[in-house]
Amino acid sequence: MKYLIPVALLLAMLGCENSPSGSQDSGKTAASPEPVASSKTPDDPDQPLKGHVGRAGLYRLVRSGGVIDDPSTSTGKSVLKPVVELVRTTDRIPLIKGVQMYLQYRIWPLPAQTGYADLRRVLKHPPMTLPDGSVSTGSDYMIKGKVSANQAIGYTGYGLDEDYELVEGDWIFEIWYQDKKLIDQKFTTYRPDEAELAKLKPILALGNKAVGQSESAGKPFSKFDWPRITVGGTKAPAPTGALNEPSGNSD
Repeated sequence: MKYLIPVALLLAMLGCENSPSGSQDSGKTAASPEPVASSKTPDDPDQPLKGHVGRAGLYRLVRSGGVIDDPSTSTGKSVLKPVVELVRTTDRIPLIKGVQMYLQYRIWPLPAQTGYADLRRVLKHPPMTLPDGSVSTGSDYMIKGKVSANQAIGYTGYGLDEDYELVEGDWIFEIWYQDKKLIDQKFTTYRPDEAELAKLKPILALGNKAVGQSESAGKPFSKFDWPRITVGGTKAPAPTGALNEPSGNSD
């Protein structure tokens, strides 16, 4: 079963999200979110939103809340509350079962009010044939980005956990706010040689397997109910599902 890891991840000291799953580059340093200015800038409706990608790379899964059914993903499964650790910063991802590709995103300037913004998360990937015979090329759905101190910082990624997910090519992650694309990150998957396999497999094996079935929490951000924050007056384009081929398998 393949599971696409949702945007909202838990950060651990051992694996900070984007760096959630791994140590930076070849080391095992626990990664924490990129330092960001505590943007105290006043709200400016004329200042356009900007997006920044950080800590994009190869991660490993440390632990999770288990696998859940998720019709919004291309495989119908996702991992609940994954904690991942950065192995190395890169845009080239070896096709090894257990590999996770992740990125940290930052979107600003948003209103100073604490709340959430409706974001659209799009993934385009090489065609993969699912167990039911349908073909998936990506996913397109809405997520809630937590807003604090004029910005939304989050992580998104994908875990290569099934043989049918091991497809070569470009994987493109996008984050949109309303009709504007703010985040665009491409990873390229490739077949590693024997030397790289031997080096990475023990590192990936250090993580716990995400197994079992678990209920997802009903609230978007742990214990709190956050108000919805909007910027400008343009409506967000609804997810089309067009990236998912026959049979409507979403990512």
